[in-house]
Amino acid sequence: MGETRLLTLLGPGGVGKTRFAIRLAQSVRRLYPDGLWFIDLSGVSTSGSVVDEVNRIIGAQGASGDGTESIAQFFGNGIGLLVLDNCEQVARQCAELVGKILVECPGISVIATSRAVLRIAPERIFEVEPLEVPGSKRGAPSPAMSLFLDRSAAVLPEPSPAEMDAIAEICIRLDGMPLAIELAAARVRVISPAQILERLAEPLSLLAGGVRDAPDRQQTIRAAITWSYDLCTEVERDALRRMSVFTGSWDLEAVEWMCGSGRDCDTLDLVQSLLDKSILSRRPSSHVAYFGMLDTVRRFGIEQSTPEELHEARSRMRDWYFARLTRLEADWFAPNQAYWLATTRTELPNIRSAIGFCIAAGDAPAAARLLITGWRVVWQASGRMDELYRWSLGVLDLGIPQTPEGAQLLTVLAMSAFGRGEVEAGVSRLALAEELAERVDDDFSRAMVAGARAHIEHSPRSMGILLEALRLEGGTNANPARSNLEEAIAIAEFGLGDESAAAKRREALVARSIRAGDSFEAAIMLTNSGTIATTRGDFDSAVRLLRQALSLNQNLEDPFAIAMSEETLAGAAAGQRDFVRAATLLGITDGVGGSAGVLASYAPNTRGIRSAIVESTSSSLGEQAYAAAFARGAALTPAEGIAYALGAQLPGGATGRRSSSVPVGGLSARESQVAALVGQGLTDRQIAERLVISRRTAEGHVANSLTKLGFTSRTQLAAWSARSEATSG
Repeated sequence: MGETRLLTLLGPGGVGKTRFAIRLAQSVRRLYPDGLWFIDLSGVSTSGSVVDEVNRIIGAQGASGDGTESIAQFFGNGIGLLVLDNCEQVARQCAELVGKILVECPGISVIATSRAVLRIAPERIFEVEPLEVPGSKRGAPSPAMSLFLDRSAAVLPEPSPAEMDAIAEICIRLDGMPLAIELAAARVRVISPAQILERLAEPLSLLAGGVRDAPDRQQTIRAAITWSYDLCTEVERDALRRMSVFTGSWDLEAVEWMCGSGRDCDTLDLVQSLLDKSILSRRPSSHVAYFGMLDTVRRFGIEQSTPEELHEARSRMRDWYFARLTRLEADWFAPNQAYWLATTRTELPNIRSAIGFCIAAGDAPAAARLLITGWRVVWQASGRMDELYRWSLGVLDLGIPQTPEGAQLLTVLAMSAFGRGEVEAGVSRLALAEELAERVDDDFSRAMVAGARAHIEHSPRSMGILLEALRLEGGTNANPARSNLEEAIAIAEFGLGDESAAAKRREALVARSIRAGDSFEAAIMLTNSGTIATTRGDFDSAVRLLRQALSLNQNLEDPFAIAMSEETLAGAAAGQRDFVRAATLLGITDGVGGSAGVLASYAPNTRGIRSAIVESTSSSLGEQAYAAAFARGAALTPAEGIAYALGAQLPGGATGRRSSSVPVGGLSARESQVAALVGQGLTDRQIAERLVISRRTAEGHVANSLTKLGFTSRTQLAAWSARSEATSG
């Protein structure tokens, strides 16, 4: 309040703006000796007069008949605070009045609560956020849970652990919205938290029956949302209904697709207006601006839509993801992989909704197309092969799509079945895929079938099958987001014992990938090669290959890919009998891939690898030592986990050493790694080769390190690195 004379508390209905404004006003009251006035404008309709209501409350109606002038004269040169509550439906009138007060009454400050901004120059906006909801690791009750527990304390004074879990999930489902949580807590008098959770499938019906002395718009969630909906223009209401079919976040391009096509509106202005009215909110993202709605608002939008509108909107969303995933495939073998990995993680709920719509409509070809397009990025790269398998079975229940995508989906299903040990199902589906590929006369489908057959057979003739498959794709990978035969050939050579040819091919492919800006495909190939080296007992080679893969995955900023490298390194560490490191690496990856492990989430045929590592490590260390090392790994930050996997010792670890790979001196984890290699006497070119980055990137890390540490030469950096290693050793 010391920085502005107009503070607008902005937020959706039910987020607690009024309560926040009252507490804020009370806390700063001593700064305003001439008075504090609270004026509720919820009873003023769009055709009513804000000026008249303010005059009525403060008793300032003058004889002149000019209501605004009377208010200005009433406040005069006094030092006071005016709170205008619920400004959204009369925002323009509020803006005009507040603007005059700020000019003519220099000692008056204003707090406004609104679902829409006032849009005048002095305005400072403070967005009132929902309450914090429980995280994945449950500890003390979050603020949202505390509110629920407070409101239900008379009926539920000591909730059981199961009830606490249900309450946590309720708060998450309700997006931490105070009004919704209070209405849900009121239902505890009749039903249990678990039953409330079940009924949240229809939240607008459940969340009703607020306290009688609350305004009508706060008696039910539906009334609170209706209040905001009625403030929207028809174009904005239409956009809300259309975008309500998106269960997750979406970007501006999606709005243009859904609401464009010559419609009489500017998409940017449309989104801005819906943000200003607290219908939409901006979601955190490091790549592009994402938007979304509270789940209750989204369900209200669906409720307001006709069946015809819903079908059109869902059809448009399906077509949007046809286009979106096709663009992903075209752009995959390029520098934008980190963007596409982040995009598919963020938008996966929407992709699921589109697939579900196709299956519900009985459109198997469309569902198969959505599932197979970019499947290695959408599903495999994020460790969701089990989910892909379940969706695919749902498609086959409708009948096998007689399309190339149908043949390719059968191929992926066959591979998954073999990985699960369902050999008979795998053989059957691969045969069906082969027949369908011939029927639709599609070479890419034929190549995918051949690649799967070679992988399954894993015999000397596999190489010939793979080379023929690659010929069908034109001699190079035609679509790496669906199939990477060149990687499969390199892995097959290594697995069949031709290590020289495999190394040569791998180096060429990695070099080509780096030139193209690709990290993902090269990292997967190195991970596969490292895994094979581990199974063959060549642990030194395995560690070298897997650390190269981890360095590449660092570039992608993808948590799952990083965890996959860390888990495979745990296996190599166990093979080297460094069981403390193995247990620590397992702790670092805890929870990323479920109980079966990260690798198994990516490739079902690797099931059992994590459990084997756990068994050998725990039996060698003993349960107590294993648990301690595992816990230390689980407690590391992501950056510390990466540094440790790349060879650092834990600070204060068993050796008492701290590798300079752990961030020190203000350097990032990557800069610390580079500094350590400079200390070993490596050139920029050698550092680039060791970390699988470009030479220019290595030079940049060296330059940044010198700047941060205040050095002017590599010699100083090398000496500093050596001292850091020695003093921490």
